[in-house]
Amino acid sequence: MAPNKLRPGVESAVELWKSRDSAKWEEFCNSYEDSRVITQRLLKNSQIKLSHHSFIEDDKWKEDNLPKNIATKKVITLQQLERLMVWKLRRGQFRPTLMGLIKRNSPSCVEEVTSKAIALVEESIENISDAFKVLESLHGVGPATASLILSVILPDQVPFMSDEAMDASIGLPRSYTNSRYVKFQKALSSKAEELGNGWNVNLVEKVLYTAAVLRRDEMNQ
Repeated sequence: MAPNKLRPGVESAVELWKSRDSAKWEEFCNSYEDSRVITQRLLKNSQIKLSHHSFIEDDKWKEDNLPKNIATKKVITLQQLERLMVWKLRRGQFRPTLMGLIKRNSPSCVEEVTSKAIALVEESIENISDAFKVLESLHGVGPATASLILSVILPDQVPFMSDEAMDASIGLPRSYTNSRYVKFQKALSSKAEELGNGWNVNLVEKVLYTAAVLRRDEMNQ
């Protein structure tokens, strides 16, 4: 998708972003399960073949099991990184070369690098740029994937850099740079604060994604 063109359905996320109506945001939040099902249904064969796990299974693993594992061990394994990449390639744009790049990393290197990045952000959120640079030393990891990794560790403060949420919150052109991410993070933090108790940056991202997916599904019918 061209960086100066919205992805299909994102118009709905743009409309939602402009709204201060918490009830409207809650309505889309309650539809997140529907967005999971739609995402699974719209996968191409090449995306389905990435793993024997379904997208829904991977999403639940990312939301529930992985954070607990990281909280205990303070590291991400190569196997976990590969599964995160599968999730990313299904939820967003499919870029088949990325999985090959991820597999080029050695297990020991992945654990060393992710352990260092986790330590940095747990020490202070102000270290996020340094943590990004550390993670980007891995093959196949750019700002978007780095944000995905860190969003699992600090979901209240680090949002995943999805196209839908970026386009809705900070507009086009779309670019995957660390400076662009800082602007994106600040925008979602402000929106979470505006929406009030119970909202955080990752929930805002998920709801913007949901709004886009629901509209995309309507367009395909």
